[in-house]
Amino acid sequence: MNDKEECMNTIPLFKKRKLTPDLARGFMLLFIALAHANQFIYSTERGVTFADQLSVFFRQIFIDGRAFPLFAILFGYGLHQVYKAQEKKGNSWKDTKKVFTLRGAWMLVIGFFHATLFLADIIGVYGFIALLFASIFLRLSNKKIIITAVIFLVLVVVFAPSMPRGFDALNMEVTNSATIEDPIEASITRMYDWLFYTPVLSYQVIPGVLIGIIIARFQLIDNPTNHRKALKTVAIVGLLLSTVGGIPMALMSSLFWTNYSHVLEVSAKSLHTITGYAGGIGWTALIGLLVSMLEGKSGSVTKAIAALGQRSLSFYLFQSVMFVIILAPYAGGLGGRISQLESDLIAVLVWFFSVLVANYMNQRLIRGPFETFLRRRSSI
Repeated sequence: MNDKEECMNTIPLFKKRKLTPDLARGFMLLFIALAHANQFIYSTERGVTFADQLSVFFRQIFIDGRAFPLFAILFGYGLHQVYKAQEKKGNSWKDTKKVFTLRGAWMLVIGFFHATLFLADIIGVYGFIALLFASIFLRLSNKKIIITAVIFLVLVVVFAPSMPRGFDALNMEVTNSATIEDPIEASITRMYDWLFYTPVLSYQVIPGVLIGIIIARFQLIDNPTNHRKALKTVAIVGLLLSTVGGIPMALMSSLFWTNYSHVLEVSAKSLHTITGYAGGIGWTALIGLLVSMLEGKSGSVTKAIAALGQRSLSFYLFQSVMFVIILAPYAGGLGGRISQLESDLIAVLVWFFSVLVANYMNQRLIRGPFETFLRRRSSI
């Protein structure tokens, strides 16, 4: 056997993966970059410009509160795929539960160090869910999954106004760990924040995870060509609901609408959060439609973004490192001199660089280091 044949036999993953989930994960990292880069803005001397207002307005409608439901849906999809892979191997349910326990525990470890060293973290939330709930959710009937998702969505509507995500108005002086000048103080702040919000935030993520399991069961994105009509309907309805539901909060945050009551603000926050799940579903369906149109003729750009999606965990962490190096006050310091629009441009550039690096790795059959780590640590 020559070296090329041996390499192909030891890395079958690159030929067998479904395009839609990987492409969705690749795009998801762009949304996450856009949601995160502006968190490093710490200048208090810049006035609010019309460009800032437009940037925040469109980010609130299409990105904030829409990226993490998409992430959750894809995570739920991935849990189901792991579950089915264990079944095909003939592993017992006891062994399968151990896989999720190990994977969840190690994700918590990765999330803790990510939050402590770099940025507010979501990996730990998914680790928490995998550790405690994956083995329960994956064995529920479709009916019970839908009922459970609805219950959690009701909780989201009730509690979202008191736990807002991405609702800071442009005229608010926001202090978060990304804007603290002392790196030690920033790390300690993030560490304590992480210990609190990792379990508490899980109620907002669980509905997306459950939706992802349902999507995986019906193979809606595994074989998008067979579900074009359904995907088209879901994409249109989901993105329409998400857009309309995001407008009130977007107008408030961007200061285009400043004369509103407390009741309207609370209602807008609930509406923005709950319609974010429709946005996550809509984006997933839209990417599935794109894949069905590209079937058999996907080009180099599509393959490069999918390569990024195959390594989404590694590049989620990579983005945090890049943002700290470029923007943090104790590193590059650019966050003290940029506008909202400029933070979005930096986010796009970091994502584009990630695509290039991922494509380079894919061409040389190099897996994502953290995906490899998790796979090895959770194997039985």
